[in-house]
Amino acid sequence: MVLVLLPVLVLVVLAAIVACLVFRIRVVRALGAGWRVVSALPGARFDIEQGHSAVLVAIR
Repeated sequence: MVLVLLPVLVLVVLAAIVACLVFRIRVVRALGAGWRVVSALPGARFDIEQGHSAVLVAIR
């Protein structure tokens, strides 16, 4: 699954760098903050309900 999502991750990182440059945000600090958020995700659970449908996303 990592190999499938790797191209998407590269595009997201490139878009984040461009956005940082456009809005004059320090790229290294922004990527560091993003890494800290991703590192804090293990154990998180998201329950999404819409009408008769429900989705549970659990990050391990």
